[in-house]
Amino acid sequence: MRKALFAIMATAAVVLAVAAVSQHWFTRTSKEPAPAALGEASNREGQQVTARGILVPARWERLSFVEGGRLESLPAKEGDQVTAGQVLASLATDELALTLALARNELTGQEAALAALEPGTSSAEVAAAQASYEAAVAALEELKARPSPEVTAIAQAELKKAEEAVRRAQASYDAVRNQPDIGARHEAVELHNATIDYDRATAQYAMAVAKADKAALKQSESAVAAARARLDAFPAELRAAQAGVARARIEVARAELSLQEASLSAPFTGTVTTLSVRPGDWVGAGTTVLTLADLSEFQVELTDLDEWSAATVRPKQSVTVWVPALDNRSLRGSIMSVSMEPTLSATGAVFYKAIVALEKQEKDLRWGMTTHVTFARITGRAGQ
Repeated sequence: MRKALFAIMATAAVVLAVAAVSQHWFTRTSKEPAPAALGEASNREGQQVTARGILVPARWERLSFVEGGRLESLPAKEGDQVTAGQVLASLATDELALTLALARNELTGQEAALAALEPGTSSAEVAAAQASYEAAVAALEELKARPSPEVTAIAQAELKKAEEAVRRAQASYDAVRNQPDIGARHEAVELHNATIDYDRATAQYAMAVAKADKAALKQSESAVAAARARLDAFPAELRAAQAGVARARIEVARAELSLQEASLSAPFTGTVTTLSVRPGDWVGAGTTVLTLADLSEFQVELTDLDEWSAATVRPKQSVTVWVPALDNRSLRGSIMSVSMEPTLSATGAVFYKAIVALEKQEKDLRWGMTTHVTFARITGRAGQ
């Protein structure tokens, strides 16, 4: 009897324990947060947007050589302030100089051979006919290749560059637009010039992507045939000599360009922040030699602006920038641009890159300092 009673009590204890555990796992207490509703993030009326970012120069560039070679000199040092056009690095030019000398000798020989064949025939006439034919062929090939991927890519890059220049110039102009002398200020001139460059880049991009119509192709083919007929009227031997001179001149120009590109010059006035190679190193084409930055003007690059915040941020919107490394100093700024294309994190979260222009540049700002940026409270989505 006692054994039976003990078994019943043990069974009851087990049942109570299981029930308690089940209640803990399957019942959410009032202190535990419930899962976010599907539309919760879209209802942020009245909330304040915050984002993190880093300080970056408004203009900086990693410089490299077009062609590879042995680095002969590197007069620039880290921290040097340089001016636009100043030579910062040079490759060894012995072979390049030899190539140029050989090309010039070849040109001299071709010109002498042509002069011996020219009695009674004008060299200028042959040259004009040859040039006219080559130009007509090049124009026809260009029409057939439209739109060229290479030309389109270059035109698109120039257009993006022009758009960014207009945004920067517009931001600078807006900061002083209420000044009584705004028409005479350099900000107005820079905005005017940037707008002209943007219009030119837009036109060039439109030309790059335009396809040739049948009428244009037919007209170009007729031009090639006419140019060929004029060229065939000259003796074949003379035309061959003229072509030889043209080829030799091209080789001279190519050798001169290679020699010129063996020197790396500063594209703008700034500070050398990093050296990536040393004299004597072999430097490949496109390999970074040094980094040049204009440290007189910094901006903030936001790195974690989520999709809901990006939908409410507006260009020229005022923000406050906090710099923890400078005792949490606050700076005033405004949104200059928000990227059209998002960045996906490793977890699939969507973020947008945004640029904040600072109203005032302070001397102790440094490239790479982290920042916290706060925006005015959300009152509606951008575009509403």
